Amino acid sequence: MPHNTISAHVLLVDDQPANLLALEAVLETLGVNLVRAVSGPEALEALARQDFAAVLLDVRMPGMDGFEVAREIRARPRSRFTPILFVTAGDDPDEAMLSAYALGAVDFLAKPLRAEVLKAKVGVFVELYRSKEELRQRERRDFEQRLEAKEERYRALFESIDEGFCVLRLVRDKAGKVRDYRFEEANEAFTMHTGLRGAVGRTIRELVPGPEGQWFQIYERVAQTGEATRFVEEARTMNRWFDIYATRLGGPGSDLVAVLFSDITQRLLAEQDMRRLNDELAQANRRKTEFLATLAHELRNPLAPLSNGLHLMRMGASKPELLDKTRQMMERQIQHMVHLVDDLLDVARISTGKVELRRQRIELKDVVATAVETSASLIEAGHHKLHVELPSQPLPMDADPTRIAQVVSNLLNNAAKYTPEAGRITLKVGVEGNEAVLSVTDTGVGIGAEALSRVFEMFAQVPSSAAKPQGGLGIGLSLVQSLVALHGGSVSAASPGPGQGSTFTVRLPLAASEAAGAERNAANAAGKPGQLQVMVVDDNADAAESLGVLLDIEGHAAHIAHTGAEALQIAREHSLDIVFLDIGLPDMSGYDVARRLRLLPGMQETLLVALTGWGTQDDRQRTREAGFDRHLTKPAELPAVEELLHSAAQAKRVA
Repeated sequence: MPHNTISAHVLLVDDQPANLLALEAVLETLGVNLVRAVSGPEALEALARQDFAAVLLDVRMPGMDGFEVAREIRARPRSRFTPILFVTAGDDPDEAMLSAYALGAVDFLAKPLRAEVLKAKVGVFVELYRSKEELRQRERRDFEQRLEAKEERYRALFESIDEGFCVLRLVRDKAGKVRDYRFEEANEAFTMHTGLRGAVGRTIRELVPGPEGQWFQIYERVAQTGEATRFVEEARTMNRWFDIYATRLGGPGSDLVAVLFSDITQRLLAEQDMRRLNDELAQANRRKTEFLATLAHELRNPLAPLSNGLHLMRMGASKPELLDKTRQMMERQIQHMVHLVDDLLDVARISTGKVELRRQRIELKDVVATAVETSASLIEAGHHKLHVELPSQPLPMDADPTRIAQVVSNLLNNAAKYTPEAGRITLKVGVEGNEAVLSVTDTGVGIGAEALSRVFEMFAQVPSSAAKPQGGLGIGLSLVQSLVALHGGSVSAASPGPGQGSTFTVRLPLAASEAAGAERNAANAAGKPGQLQVMVVDDNADAAESLGVLLDIEGHAAHIAHTGAEALQIAREHSLDIVFLDIGLPDMSGYDVARRLRLLPGMQETLLVALTGWGTQDDRQRTREAGFDRHLTKPAELPAVEELLHSAAQAKRVA
């Protein structure tokens, strides 16, 4: 700002208007604002309102003389250093001059005043005031520029950090208890870590319905004690975990809390998955060790009689009866070894997905008869009674007869092995809806509740002190489950408990007749008003496409996605009724996709169905927490899928 443009004020104090007018006439050419005061109190009021370059103060005034006014001026912080020029017309100027200088006056002028002298002296103080004011303004500008630069650096740092950062102001009720908090500041990363937009100026209760009370308690404690704290806490209403550092801003009594935080949900889920995988690997390693030991034992068992048989054949070459008996024993042992090797090969084929079903139209009752004949020798060896119940109507199926016979035979063999001598085995076949239901019930050793969930696992064998050790590798029931699943069916186990027998139930789809097919097509045509918009999300293209074909056959609109990103895009473009969502996707987990789907408009009522190979209670609990409505274990049972579609379509037609 140019020097001469800085505004300056001079205060003229005199009880005589004529004297004030004379002073104004002399000083008006200085280019300053001249302020009048006709009394001491009026002068002090003017000095309280603004700053002056100089004060021309008459000594002799009624009520409050100039010396008293000067004392008040010097006593006040704002005007303590304001230049005072006394003006007097007294008879003894020397005595008045001494009093004036004692009060801090910068000059003492006696009347009559000389205009040039007065103008020059006042002009010096005006210039001094303007110089000081110019310096002060320059310093202020420099300070503001430095402050602005610091603010820019702070803002750049504030927005560049990856962690979320915000400043909270606690909101208290009438009793002083924290019931809410308002976001005063937040960086860009805040939205990324919380998913909350437009948070500044709003409270957490406005942004998140029903926030947990522990957050208020933690922040209130930080504000009260002033002690910074770091903690990990779950925000259940947001389905996120946060790593948080909180500290108070300001001194005691401040309700401002600074919070630096990160969303660690994915990290915790990854750690949980890692721990789960470690447990599974440890369990798999234990089972592998047990399996190798069992395999070595099972292979050694026939080797000993085979070796003995060769020795007997050399010794008894001239004894036909001995040779025939030895040959039969060796054939049985070789058949046992062949059976073990066949089971191992089947496990390898199923594990690598190389099993090819040779489907053909079969009659289930004929296959059951073949399986019973295959297992007859083992059942008879245990002196068991076998009771078979078959329905009168035909049971046509599109299946691999060899594999279905293997399923039934394995169940019968399992029952015979784990049932004490002279037990009872019941094989029952029935029809429920469009499924054949085959059950094998025995009076054997039974299965404990804790072992039921593991009975179909590879190499699993039910421990029982009441039963004698049984041969086998513990893969028969696992093969049953895999082969049944390949046929689109399901298998389950039930037992009242140890020593009370068990029941294994297999459900297999029956072949639809032409009449049933026509009836289904008619039903699909009639169901057009209840057509569903269904999305299938699976990185396995064949699995997704096959389910999509089923949806088309049922008359529903199918949308296929192979990644989480594709699923979210389809959900934004279509109003979906059902989503079949695979948990293991290449770009993000199905749990994350489910949480994000629930946040999209119109997706709160959509039926989310989890498709996963994990079916434990913990897995089901985890899918519920992620927002899924149903949990289907892979491979999903077609009847369950059809029932779900039928219920949803009926509900849509009613709506």
